[in-house]
Amino acid sequence: MKTSKKNSFPRAMLKKLAEDIAQLISTNEGSLSILEIVEEIPYDIRADVIEGLSSFYSAELVVFYQLIKMEYGNEFEVICNRALAKFNLAGLQTENKPILIGDFYKAYATASRHTGRMTIDIAWRNPESNCLYVECFFLTFSSDGVHSFFVLENISVEQYEGDRKMLAEMVEISYAESCFLISDAFKFNVRFMSRPALGRFLYQRYLDEDPEYDHTKSNAVIRKLSAKLTPRQTVNSFFHALRCQDFNYMFSILADANMSQGMLLKQLNRAMNPGALLLEGQAEEVKGSNNSAVINAYSIIMYEHEVYRSDYFFKILKGIDGGWLIADIDRIETHKLEADSEANPFAMQVYCRVYEILDVDELFAILDRIDNIREVEELPYGMHMRVTCFEDDFNHGVSFMTGVIADMVINGDEFVVISQDNDTTEDFHNLLTIDRSSPLVARGKYELSLITAYSYLNGQYINFEDILLNEEQESFFEDGMRFITARYIVKDRNKVIKRLEKMAILKVELPGELQVLYQSDNCVENPGFLAEYILGSSWITVSAFGDKDIGLIRQRFEDNMYDALEFDGLEIREEGIFEILTLDVKKQYPDLESALKEMYLNKWYNSHFPTLSGMSPSEACQTEEGTRLLWTMFKRIKKKEHQRYLQGDRKQIRLKEYIRKVNFYK
Repeated sequence: MKTSKKNSFPRAMLKKLAEDIAQLISTNEGSLSILEIVEEIPYDIRADVIEGLSSFYSAELVVFYQLIKMEYGNEFEVICNRALAKFNLAGLQTENKPILIGDFYKAYATASRHTGRMTIDIAWRNPESNCLYVECFFLTFSSDGVHSFFVLENISVEQYEGDRKMLAEMVEISYAESCFLISDAFKFNVRFMSRPALGRFLYQRYLDEDPEYDHTKSNAVIRKLSAKLTPRQTVNSFFHALRCQDFNYMFSILADANMSQGMLLKQLNRAMNPGALLLEGQAEEVKGSNNSAVINAYSIIMYEHEVYRSDYFFKILKGIDGGWLIADIDRIETHKLEADSEANPFAMQVYCRVYEILDVDELFAILDRIDNIREVEELPYGMHMRVTCFEDDFNHGVSFMTGVIADMVINGDEFVVISQDNDTTEDFHNLLTIDRSSPLVARGKYELSLITAYSYLNGQYINFEDILLNEEQESFFEDGMRFITARYIVKDRNKVIKRLEKMAILKVELPGELQVLYQSDNCVENPGFLAEYILGSSWITVSAFGDKDIGLIRQRFEDNMYDALEFDGLEIREEGIFEILTLDVKKQYPDLESALKEMYLNKWYNSHFPTLSGMSPSEACQTEEGTRLLWTMFKRIKKKEHQRYLQGDRKQIRLKEYIRKVNFYK
C-alpha cells in the first residue's frame, strides 16, 4: 500500500529544520543559507520535506514558502500554494511582501569579458541605515551561466569605495549595463539547461529589466569590459568564444563596417557543421603592420566521430580605440583526418588513474598546492581541472592536449587523473596518496584512447566505467547501434507531459508510475525508431541512437522547456530499447516486442555507420564493396551472439533477422 507523503516525515524530524528556518529567514543573507540547506536535501525526498514543513504554522514559514516559490518557480509551486492556503485558513497573513533594497548606488565589473568570465558588484543604499547592501555575481559566458551569487549587508560607503579603489581591474558600469550582463550570462543557463546560482529570488529583477540592447550597444559594453589584445590573442579569443558558443563576444570583435553578424554565422556554419565539437583552434602565423594583419589559423573539429581540420586566413584591423577587430575570415581548406594521422588529436593513447573520494575538502587542499592548475568547466556533478606547462592566456588558443600536463576530474564521488605520460599519473598518484590520511582510495589504472577519455572530461558519463563501454563499442555495439541516454530532472511535470504528447506515437505504462513513450521517424511505409522517453515521478530520460540523433532530439525536446527541465548528464545503455521488456511487460503488452523490433530494424537499415565506410545497410547491399563490409558486420554480430549464448544471455535481434531485413528489400 502506498504511504502518504504526510506520514513520510514525522513532525519531530522536521522540527529542528523549521527552527533553523525561523532564525535565518529575516535577512537576505539568511534566506540564501536556507536555500543552500534545501539544496543539500536529496532531490528524491526534497518535495516531501518541503511539504512536511507546512505542519508548522508560523509567520516565518509563510516567508519560507514564498521564498521557495520565487526561487524554484514551477518546480515546487503546487506544494507552496497548498501550504500557503493552509496557513491562510489558519489566520496567518500570506500576502507576498516586496523585497526592499533601497536605491541603486553604484556597480562595478571586472574588465575580463574577453575571458568569458567576470565578476559584478552592485551596491544599493540600505533604506534603514546609511550603509550599503551589495550583491556580488560571478558570471560565466558558457554552460555555467550565472555561476555564483552572494550578498554583503551593512557595508559602509567608505569601505566599499576603498575596496573599489584597491581593485584596479574593476570598471564602473551603469544599472542597465549590469542587467544586460547578468541576463546575457543567464541565457547560457537557459540554452544549456543548467541550474543558475541560488538567489534568483533576489536577482530576478535584473533578468526582468534586461534592456533591449542593439548590436551597437551590446558591442560597446563588451569592448568596454574587455582587455586590449594583440592580433594573435584576438584570433585565439575568437576560438575560445566559439567553443563556448559565446556569440555576443564574437560579434563584439568584428569590424562593424567590414563583416556583418549574418555573414559571420554563415561562415561558421560553412566551416563547422552545427553540433560539431571544437577540439582545437588557434592562430599560427601573424603577418602585419601597425594597423592591419593577416593571420594563418586552423581548427580541428569532431562531428559524428569523424575528425576534420580546417585552415583559415583572418584579416585583422586596428579599431578606433586601439583594439584589434576581425574584418574577414576566409576558409582555405578542409579535410578529414584519418584515425592514424599524426594531426588527429585522438590518435594517441592516454593513461588514467581512478579514485574514490573520501574527503573532498582535503582533496581541494592538496590540489591548491599544484602549480598552473585551473578550472576548465563545471560538470553536472563536479568539475574539470587542467594542469598546464604555461599560464592560461590568449597567446595560446583552444588546445586539446598541447601544453597539457594532466587533466583532473571530480565527478560525484570519483576523482580521475588523465595524462599522456604514464610517469605523470604515477607522480600525481604519489602526491595524492602520500600518507594514510589521504582523501582518496585508488580504484583502478587504465590505458585508453583519447577520444574516449575526452567524453569523460566533458562530463558526459556518470561513472568512469561507463566510458569503457564506449572504448569497446565494437564488441558492445556490434551492429553499430549505440544507444545514448540523456537524463533530466523534471521541474514541471505537466509541461513535460504536454511536450511528450506532441512527440510520441506509442505509450506504455509500467509499474512504479513509469511511462515509456516512443517516437518514430517520418518514413510512411516503414517507420524507424527515433527516440524513447521514460518518465518517472521527478525525472525523465531521453534516448536515441548515435550522437546526431540524440543531439537533434534533445534540441527539439528542450526547446522553450528551461523552466520545466534541468539537464543531468549522458550515459550509454547497452540493452537499448529492449531493456524494459521484462516478463511482466511482455505479458501486459504482447505486441510491444515485435513493434520495437520492427522500428529498430528499420532504423538500423537506414542508418550510416563508419564500419560501412559511411554507408547505410540499405546502400551497402547495392555495391560489391558495401556487401563485403556488411558481411564483416554480420560476422561480428554472429561472434557476439555466440558469446552471449555461452553467458546465458541473448540479444533481442538475432543475426537471421538482420539478414532477412537486407534480403527483404533486395
